[in-house]
Amino acid sequence: MNWRVIARTDAALASAPRSTRLVLVLPAVTILAAAYLYPVFGSDPITTARFSGFVDGWLATVVPLTGVLLGHDAVVSERESGSLLLSLSLPHGRGDFVLGKVLSRVGLVSGVVLVAMVLGAGLVVYPFGRLEVVQFCGFVVTTVAFGAIWTNLGIAASLSTATKQRAFVVAFGLFFLFVLVWDAIADGLQYGLDRAGLVDGSLPDPVQFVFGLEPGAVFQRVTAGFFDPSTSVDGPWYLGEWVALAVFGLWLFGPLTVTYSRFAGSDLS
Repeated sequence: MNWRVIARTDAALASAPRSTRLVLVLPAVTILAAAYLYPVFGSDPITTARFSGFVDGWLATVVPLTGVLLGHDAVVSERESGSLLLSLSLPHGRGDFVLGKVLSRVGLVSGVVLVAMVLGAGLVVYPFGRLEVVQFCGFVVTTVAFGAIWTNLGIAASLSTATKQRAFVVAFGLFFLFVLVWDAIADGLQYGLDRAGLVDGSLPDPVQFVFGLEPGAVFQRVTAGFFDPSTSVDGPWYLGEWVALAVFGLWLFGPLTVTYSRFAGSDLS
């Protein structure tokens, strides 16, 4: 059994429960609702490139939730039940097992995003919008990668814990920190420094860079810098879209690589 078989089997099993299908509906409904509303509430010209700036804030909340819900029990559920040791007794290694799980869970999220984006583009273009293929395709690829980041973070939590409860706490702790309270922490710090007279209305650029390392902020900066002609990324070079793209790549591969290296050498008994 190789990673292809693991991916196909896991995708079939993971997508079977009704709860999983409901989770996967979240990004699809968000994209389609935004595509329906954008021609009504967006400013002219109505284009698929400018649509990216309209929907990216919504996706920065919904996609992380979908990713951690789908990824956090990918490995630990089998470890907790004991079936992981049985799977690894077959002719494949831990690398094949984890790769199959990643491709399965990321593939489910990516497939939903791709289909919703294609349908959403139709809603944006018809009857008076304009299709801008290069920018829109770049935005779609970036959104798929953003979904992979959060699904991988969920899988990383699954790799680094021994029970589903702990994996849930780790995965949703990351979601709670980066998606729900990160901006509030930045706003609170800005308010405190402003009241103390240390800043004038905004955080210093290096502090903005630190707070801008959060995956959703990086996703929105890449979107604004490369695909949305209605916005621009201001500030010093380290707040620009190219640095954001490099950080985006680190989020995509870094956490999963680190947790897998620990998983590969751990005792699973």
